Amino acid sequence: MTTTDLPPPPPPGAAAPKPNSFERIAGVLISPNETFVSIARQPDWVVPLVILLVVSLIGGIVFAQRVDFGAPIREAMEENKNMPPDAAERAVRIGSSVAKVLSYCAPVVSVIVLLIIAAVLLLAFRLMGGEGNFLQAFAVTVYAWMPGVIKSIIMTVIVAARSNVTALDLATLVRSNLAFLVSMKEHPIAFTLLSSLDIFTVWLLALLIIGFSYVSKFSKAKSAAIVITLWVIATLFKLIGPAMRALRG
Repeated sequence: MTTTDLPPPPPPGAAAPKPNSFERIAGVLISPNETFVSIARQPDWVVPLVILLVVSLIGGIVFAQRVDFGAPIREAMEENKNMPPDAAERAVRIGSSVAKVLSYCAPVVSVIVLLIIAAVLLLAFRLMGGEGNFLQAFAVTVYAWMPGVIKSIIMTVIVAARSNVTALDLATLVRSNLAFLVSMKEHPIAFTLLSSLDIFTVWLLALLIIGFSYVSKFSKAKSAAIVITLWVIATLFKLIGPAMRALRG
């Protein structure tokens, strides 16, 4: 073979070829550092978002048909001795219907949640002097959500296989946290804290830290401080309801 038969050398400084979305999905779970470098450089979000929406839709349909959403409302009504039985039953019916509608609308709710999380994270990083735009932030958020997709698939399979599941069971259905060690009714604050310290949540937070460190050009330590602070704030808001129930108790 002569030198004229050889392919021309790549131009200096040529960008590496962009991995396809399925390679990136596997990459964020196996080698997140290299993958998020690529996502920050060439963001995309369509394929992982479609997968997330399909899983949300299937899960929402299964949950709406198999989960007793009236159980926590019924339990709350039993504690309120002043409410007439017919009013309590009406509240249970309305609450169950609303929960089922929200289950069927899970894909829409998922998109809204992802948009809000991406916007809040981007705002926090930009306020701290970081770089990045919303497309990069949304791409990182959607890809980082893959552990949540895995947990949703596991929960959907469990719910579909069981004959009796209530909304009270959902937090401990997948034994990826220690909330099953305490009673939600007797220890609502401890239950909420333990259910928040979930393996899949920790995994998701780690991916957000890595992804946003590359988008913002921050160190991972500084990125971790921002992401974990926002997660702690969100968890404190989740504790408001349980704290009020504990005070009433």
